[in-house]
Amino acid sequence: MIFQHYNLVNRLSVIENVLHGRLGYKSTLAGALGLYTDEEKRQAFNILQILGLEEQIYKRCDQLSGGQKQRVGIARALIQAPRMLLCDEPIASLDPNASKVIMDHLKNISTSMGITVVVNLHQVDVALKYSDRIIGVNKGRVVYDGVPEGIQADELQSIYGSEVAHNLSELGGQHAG
Repeated sequence: MIFQHYNLVNRLSVIENVLHGRLGYKSTLAGALGLYTDEEKRQAFNILQILGLEEQIYKRCDQLSGGQKQRVGIARALIQAPRMLLCDEPIASLDPNASKVIMDHLKNISTSMGITVVVNLHQVDVALKYSDRIIGVNKGRVVYDGVPEGIQADELQSIYGSEVAHNLSELGGQHAG
């Protein structure tokens, strides 16, 4: 699970936060003592390198930017060797550049690692750009389930309201026509 608000232990280092993803695989004693295998440490380093955080490995998490913190959260999830990642608004509190970095990493994780990535987003333009499949829900009812290219303005309106559909068509959104 990747959270909107990172859920990191700020006083711990990046590598310690990532290794916490392995706690569910440890005995209580090993977890309390922070005993990790050399293989777990290598795996954490490799994941952090893939996510571009090799220079921050020993920094405390309270010294990181929001985008860096989100990548630590992604690394903590990946070290658990998931078949699926659930992401709850992973870019909601990030600037546009950091949002792009995070979404690029999530897309790469899906394609190169073969991990299904399910992302809850309110940014329609981002969802349309990065998704292979969109499931639009309003009040617990599925309004749209299909490819991004197939979504129409009326479906966007029933999901988000008329303002979103109108704004997308003004931006030249081919999906809102």
